[in-house]
Amino acid sequence: MEKDEIVIEEILSGAKKLFGKHGLKKTTMEEIATAAGKGKSTLYYYFPSKIEIFEAVVEDEMKNVVKRIREAVNVSLTAKEKLKAYLQAQITSIIGFHSFREVLFDDVVDSMRMLICIKSRYEQIQIDMITEILLGGSQSGEFKEMTLERMNKISFVMVTVFRGLHFPLSIELSEQRTHEYFDEMIDMLITGIGKDALKKKTENN
Repeated sequence: MEKDEIVIEEILSGAKKLFGKHGLKKTTMEEIATAAGKGKSTLYYYFPSKIEIFEAVVEDEMKNVVKRIREAVNVSLTAKEKLKAYLQAQITSIIGFHSFREVLFDDVVDSMRMLICIKSRYEQIQIDMITEILLGGSQSGEFKEMTLERMNKISFVMVTVFRGLHFPLSIELSEQRTHEYFDEMIDMLITGIGKDALKKKTENN
């Protein structure tokens, strides 16, 4: 790892702890510099302002979430297992980010434009990842054949529905309840796009 990358990592690590404890408004550049073990001049060399640091912290967290999801998906074998692994890794990351997100809630309005931009990129990554899983399941015969357009629509619906589960799951923080939600969601999905569903529909016709 390059020296600049190490310094930036140390700054973001210190800043994340402070943002999670005090929020964006109450955290100062001086406090971030102290937490990172750097001088203020070094801090300003890499980041012109606190907002840029905040954005980098959120962006870095999103990248870590994507990395954890990708690793979980890659070790799963079937498309159905990959979808469940995706959801499990996703909610685990959300729970881990819970306290940080709650403390920052009051800062959301001030940082809305920036967060919307990051959130849009992150959600598109999720849609692309689910589309990739659906494509693999279709090619392996686990799912029925679908057009890429339909896969994209299904992926969009999954991301949208899962976003609605963030609140009850993050509040309850229950591992057992989490799996119940996942199983129901995936089973409903497979009922609609699974190969067996296509076979039954053909037999009924």
